[in-house]
Amino acid sequence: SECISNDGGCGRASEMGGNTKTSSCVIGSSSSPAGESLSECGSASSSTNSIINSLIRLPDAVMLSCPALNLCLDHPSPSRVMSTADPVLPGGLLSAISDAYVPPNSGVSKTDPIASPYYAPDEVLRLFPPTLLFASSGDPLLDDSVDFNARLLKVGVESTLRAVHNVPHAFWGLGTAGFPEVKQVQLECQCWLIRHLHCGRKQSD
Repeated sequence: SECISNDGGCGRASEMGGNTKTSSCVIGSSSSPAGESLSECGSASSSTNSIINSLIRLPDAVMLSCPALNLCLDHPSPSRVMSTADPVLPGGLLSAISDAYVPPNSGVSKTDPIASPYYAPDEVLRLFPPTLLFASSGDPLLDDSVDFNARLLKVGVESTLRAVHNVPHAFWGLGTAGFPEVKQVQLECQCWLIRHLHCGRKQSD
């Protein structure tokens, strides 16, 4: 099995081409906008036909931690308005990150699915493997995950959203600090990965 993280080596996805014996999962965290991970799954500018006809086998699972699915801040969601005081991702920092990833004068729209998978068309979302999203219940980005999860479910993708209480945005590393909520999520993620990577291996054998 192989896990491809947006924190180190997404380019290795090309190694999946023609490999029918390895199950794989793309994992994305809030350290980079989700487009960097989800472009591996087809939420890129490529057409649906080119994705289907590609020699690169799509991953067997996707797991996203507090993902930045929508870099367009023109229409603030309720969670962004209510969570401006998040200790990890306050409102001003969110705007700065969005502009740093897609500069205002770059000629690239922040609604491009490469930057914001939130805007990927349904025909691309249908190609997604089983997906797990999790975020803080008070995360400024929570509503984007809620909407994205609903869209995946609507097009028939097995998708699960887990909202965790009593933690800030990007809480994953707090497990080492003894937060029981985070330790529980880490355990759930391990079980989910084992189950879906095992299923991917069985289907490829």
